[in-house]
Amino acid sequence: MNKAKLKSIIVRFSPLITVGVFILIWYIAAIAVDIELILPRPALVFKELLALISGKTFWTAVGGTLSRSFTGFAISFALAMILAVAGFAIKPIHRAFSPLVIISRAIPTMSVILLSLIWLTSQTSPILISSLIMFPMFYSDFYSALNNIDKGVIDMAKLYKVGAKDIVTRLYIPNILPSVLDSVRSGISFNVKIVIAAEVLAQTRQSMGISMQISRVMLDTASLLAWTAAAVAISYALELIVELIKRFAVKWRRA
Repeated sequence: MNKAKLKSIIVRFSPLITVGVFILIWYIAAIAVDIELILPRPALVFKELLALISGKTFWTAVGGTLSRSFTGFAISFALAMILAVAGFAIKPIHRAFSPLVIISRAIPTMSVILLSLIWLTSQTSPILISSLIMFPMFYSDFYSALNNIDKGVIDMAKLYKVGAKDIVTRLYIPNILPSVLDSVRSGISFNVKIVIAAEVLAQTRQSMGISMQISRVMLDTASLLAWTAAAVAISYALELIVELIKRFAVKWRRA
């Protein structure tokens, strides 16, 4: 086997190699500690994860968390896109919103969580938290994507009297779509983490957060790690879906 082929195989399977090394280190550390309460072995956590997946409670909790995650995500995405487009088209709007975006980005996440728990119920507060935390990131990314479009191309399209609809569909959307999907991919798993953290503090029923909290209270470390592994797997799957959409979108852009 030549070096080029070996390098190609290593690159292709590098994620699996990384996961394997991580599990090996985890196994060695668990043997060294030899206390399941502190660090259970990977096999025990995997067994617990299979037990969780086979139960109805798991899917109810996952469904509740994903529902709140998608709702908060959709609200922040739509609001950020609308205001970014408005700010790009009318500069005073952007100048008016810029301080608010900076302030919202600087507010500690814990402050947002605690205030939302005062204002809303345990079921709705994770949605508000998700929306408030994700909005400034989306707004900045969307506005930057619009602002980075080559203005010369836009001016040339206007010079040749290209219709506004064609400018939007053939110039603006294809140019900002990759950046928007990159922002969605990086934000979607982060959003799930935010919602789970909010659910833990809000004691939200039928959620992954409350399930993790129950495992902690019961000192069931294996169950807590199993829920954590499930959250990681879900976040990775969501990012993978967005990546596949991006690849399709890039092909559409080139067509």
